Amino acid sequence: MPGAELTTEYEQKLERGIKAFYKADWDEARIVFEELKEDDENDPRAYFFDAMIPFWKYFFAGEPSESAEAFLEKSEIALETGKKRMDEDPGDTTTVLMMGGLYGYRGLVAAGERQYRTAVRSGASGYSYTRKLMQMSSDNPDALIGQGVFHYMVGTVPGEVRWLVNMIGLRGDKETGFEKLEEASQTETYTSSDARMILTYLYHEEEKFGDALRIVEPLVQQWPENIIFRYYYALSLEKTGNKDDAREQYRTILENDHPELSAIRTKGEERLREIMASAE
Repeated sequence: MPGAELTTEYEQKLERGIKAFYKADWDEARIVFEELKEDDENDPRAYFFDAMIPFWKYFFAGEPSESAEAFLEKSEIALETGKKRMDEDPGDTTTVLMMGGLYGYRGLVAAGERQYRTAVRSGASGYSYTRKLMQMSSDNPDALIGQGVFHYMVGTVPGEVRWLVNMIGLRGDKETGFEKLEEASQTETYTSSDARMILTYLYHEEEKFGDALRIVEPLVQQWPENIIFRYYYALSLEKTGNKDDAREQYRTILENDHPELSAIRTKGEERLREIMASAE
């Protein structure tokens, strides 16, 4: 059956693209995702992961706001593709998961740009898909990440826009967000890597560096090529007092001349310089 062969080939190619994404080999990932769009322009998965590249560059790596704009543009296309897929197949749990994720990540970007009203609206839209996923598959572990992002976002909305959260009727708290993300980090899916990276970032925001170290270390072991993971690992080591190992990790980062992650290399260089100066 040619259709079955095409499906198998698509899935294998998608797997290759996803692995390249988590390795931060984004040139390779983009090539694969573009090929997948040509193979099946109606499958939202390639559009989803393609949109995640600028999201990671902006939110985790600290690249300029141009990456945020690129994410919003690409995620809009991914959302449109996902909505069409859901019209055709309302029971597609993978698409529901991705839709919830895209809205949730759009909320995080909006919050990062201090656009809190947009963040709340995006978070609410994302959580509506997460609830739908839970209704369709109550034991789906991938729903945990959507719950976690939603609860954390709602629980940390500044006081000046808290009225909007109350008016919409949203309920969430930061600690529940951490609990759900911790659960998501223990799953046996690619979602666990996303949950671990989000947790690591948020634990640093909360200055819970021991928790960040515990969560990020498996990411470095699984994806040693990804210097975003390695930077947060080095920073966690440094903040928990292990400056010797942190210094070696920062040096490894500087040996990796990633063309799209100059901000991470700059941060690593600054942290290494500070450690060296403190040792003199």
